[in-house]
Amino acid sequence: MSSKAKAWVWMLLVIFSETSATSTLKMFDNSEGTTKTLLLGLIVVLYCVCYYSLSNAVKYIPVGLAYATWSGTGILLVSSLGMVFYGQHPDMPAIIGMIVIASGIVIMNLFSKMGSSEE
Repeated sequence: MSSKAKAWVWMLLVIFSETSATSTLKMFDNSEGTTKTLLLGLIVVLYCVCYYSLSNAVKYIPVGLAYATWSGTGILLVSSLGMVFYGQHPDMPAIIGMIVIASGIVIMNLFSKMGSSEE
């Protein structure tokens, strides 16, 4: 597997685990007793997986690119999950902001030479 493919496998795990953990926070807030304890355990495990995966991804891609991709994609996914599961609806400034974030992710990943001289 190429270094680029390895980086993207790790990044997908970073994004999935962080988005899952962050989206679970609202359920955690609304739960009680054993459910709350189990959700807390799940959240901790997901964040640990996230940071472990990020530490592996940055072996293959620059940390700035990894972080921008992770945080930007996380914002878009968590916002989308908020709409689907929690009835949250972004207003026009939020929608414009998400378009700008998505554009930034694409531009950085397709056109940036960040870290191109690194091995």
